[in-house]
Amino acid sequence: MARPGPWDTSGTANSLADAINRQAAAQARQAQQKSGLVSTEPEVDPFQQLMDQIQGINVAPTPYEQLLAQATGSAGAQYDPLIKQLEAEMSRTKQRGAANQQEARDMYGALAKDIAAQMPDITNQMAAATKETENRYNQTQQQLKSQYNDQAAEQAALYKQLGIQAATPEASQQAMEDQTYFQNQSQSDEAAALQMLQEMKNADVSYNQQTSNNTRLAGENVAQDIAAQLEDYLQTAGGKLTGLKSGRESTIQAMLAQLQQQDAQRVAQQEETEYDRLMDMFNLQLKMQEMQNDQANRAAQLQRSNQLFKGTNGPSGASNYLSEIYGGGDTFTSSAIMDAINDVMADPAVIAGSYQSDQKDQYGNPIQTKVTDQYMMDLLRRRMSGEGQGPLSGSEFSNMDMNNAINALMAYMGKLK
Repeated sequence: MARPGPWDTSGTANSLADAINRQAAAQARQAQQKSGLVSTEPEVDPFQQLMDQIQGINVAPTPYEQLLAQATGSAGAQYDPLIKQLEAEMSRTKQRGAANQQEARDMYGALAKDIAAQMPDITNQMAAATKETENRYNQTQQQLKSQYNDQAAEQAALYKQLGIQAATPEASQQAMEDQTYFQNQSQSDEAAALQMLQEMKNADVSYNQQTSNNTRLAGENVAQDIAAQLEDYLQTAGGKLTGLKSGRESTIQAMLAQLQQQDAQRVAQQEETEYDRLMDMFNLQLKMQEMQNDQANRAAQLQRSNQLFKGTNGPSGASNYLSEIYGGGDTFTSSAIMDAINDVMADPAVIAGSYQSDQKDQYGNPIQTKVTDQYMMDLLRRRMSGEGQGPLSGSEFSNMDMNNAINALMAYMGKLK
C-alpha cells in the first residue's frame, strides 16, 4: 500500500520483534492450512534468537602478557642500549680507578723503598768517615808521643853534655805535662769530631727514613684521592642509570596503557561490527519473510481475481480488481494506482500502438517498435515510481502495490485470466 514517506525496516527492538513475530505466525498458519495439520513444535522467537546472539558476542581482548611484552620490547629498544652502554662505562671506570689506586701505591711505595735503600750507604759512609777520623787522631797521638819522646831524649843528651843532668827530671816533667795536655786536647777534638759524625749520621738516617715514610704516605693519599674521584663519578653515573631505568619503566607503563586502550577500542569495534552484522542478517530475514508473504498474498489475490473478474476489461475491470484488493479502507492507494493506469492508457505511444526505440535503420532513422504488455508494465512502473508528474509525485508504493497495479492493468486490457 502507498505510504507518504520512505519505507524503513529499522526501529525499536520491540517493533522489529512484533513484525517478525507476526510474519512468522502468518507463515505458520499458511503451512497449517496447506497441510491440514497443527504444528506441535514450540515456536522459535526470532527476536529472542537475535537477543541471544547479541548477548553471545564476545571478542577476546589481547592477553595482558602479550601487550606487556610488546610495550617492554618497544621501550627496551629505546632505553636498553643507553643503559647497557652506561653500565659498561661504569664498570670500565671502576676497574680503571682500582688499577690507578694500586698503581699510585706501587709507584710511591717503590720510591719509598729506593729512599730507604740509601740508609745502608749512609751508614757505611759515616762508618768510614768515623774510622778515618779515629785513624787520623790516632796518628796525631802517635806523632805527639813520638815528638815528645824525641824531644825528651834530645834534652837529656844536651843536659848530659852540659853536665847538668840534675835539670833533666824537671825538663822531662814539663815535657810530659805538655805531652799530656796536647794528647788530652787531641782526644777531646777526636770525641767532638766523632760526635758530630754520629749526629750527621743520625740526621741523614732520620731524614731518609722520614722521606721514605712521607713518600709512602703520599702514595696512599693519591690513591685515596683517586678513590674519592671514582666515588663521585659512580654516584653521578649511578644517578643517570637510575634515571634511565625509571624512564624505561615509565615508558613501558605509558605504552602498555596506550596498547590497552587501543585493544579496548579494537574489541569494541569488532563487537559493534558483529552487532551490525547480526542486525543486517535480522533485517534481511525480515525483508525476505515480508517478500515471501507478499508473494503468497499476490498468488492468493491473483487466484481470487481470476475467479471473480475473468473476462472483465476496461476501467471498470481495473477498478473492480483494486476495490476487491484494497476494499474501502485504502481509497488513496486504489485511486493513485487507477490514476497511473489511466495515464498509461492515455500515453500517445500506447494509443498509436508503437513507439520509437533506441535502434535505428540503415538510414539513421529511429525504428518503430510495437507496444507490448511488457512495455506498458514498464510505463506503469515508471509512473508509480514518481518519474512522471501529477498526483502520484512524492508517493511511494510497496512491491505488493506494484504487483497489484500490474494485475489491474491486465484487467483493464482484459488479459487477467
